[in-house]
Amino acid sequence: MYNQLIIGLEGLVLNARERQWLREQPPLGVILFARNIESPEQVKLLLDEVRQCTGLASWAAVDEEGGRVNRLPWAPFIHRKHAGEYGRMFSLDAEKAKQAVFDDAYNVGYALKDMGFTHNCAPVLDLFFDTGHSIIGQRSYASDKKAVAALATACMQGLLAAGIQAVGKHFPGHGRANADSHVAVPIVDANLATLLEEAEVFEALVMQGMQHMMTAHVVYTAVEDQVATFSRFWLQDVLRQRFTFDGKIWSDDLCMQGAGGSIKEAVQAAKSAGCDVLLVCEPEGVEALYSD
Repeated sequence: MYNQLIIGLEGLVLNARERQWLREQPPLGVILFARNIESPEQVKLLLDEVRQCTGLASWAAVDEEGGRVNRLPWAPFIHRKHAGEYGRMFSLDAEKAKQAVFDDAYNVGYALKDMGFTHNCAPVLDLFFDTGHSIIGQRSYASDKKAVAALATACMQGLLAAGIQAVGKHFPGHGRANADSHVAVPIVDANLATLLEEAEVFEALVMQGMQHMMTAHVVYTAVEDQVATFSRFWLQDVLRQRFTFDGKIWSDDLCMQGAGGSIKEAVQAAKSAGCDVLLVCEPEGVEALYSD
């Protein structure tokens, strides 16, 4: 199990327990948040220390979407456009918008690579719905599938050109959800035909070479009463078979309320459904898994 985990860390440097966990049961990698980030030099040192402990080419991920989802408070990460701004640009000049997204993603990717990161949890592939919860909102490029697919492809290609793997999210689509999965279990009541049609954005990115997809902690009532992260229908029947995805399936953070109360149960459920990468972002969740 440990070699499938991407874990969050407590602070700006490793503590003694984290060093022990990383040495004795190395995870697949780590993910950094604002609590772990002070300066480019400090981030480099932290990721170097992680890799000294693991003895492996550990993955290092971050959520650096642009707009309000920003972890690194310096250029080129600050003052980036919301995805929705690129969507509006796309409606006026598609080629200009795609180039702008590519350039932005390349600049961000280059800076991330220089610090030792390997993955950026972007782009957001969710469609925008004005009836959906604001947790997505302007993080979505647009309500039109073709626009989202085109701009998300440009983002992925820009990151890849800089040496950073993109992680598309949140499969099969969070835009319609009625709640924030950080604090509740969101529900979508659309029929299956509609859900599959809207999820074609993810298929389009698979066709363009996306190698990492993150799940949604959302219940789609037309299918079942559990979140997609724990659903073999969504992960196996749709993403793997229908959309022919052969890359890595990431769970969203299994510490979120959308995944339920028990981190151990959530990790097992996500693994059983077919998640290859198990994201455990909160230090309390990491401790619960490593303290057995």
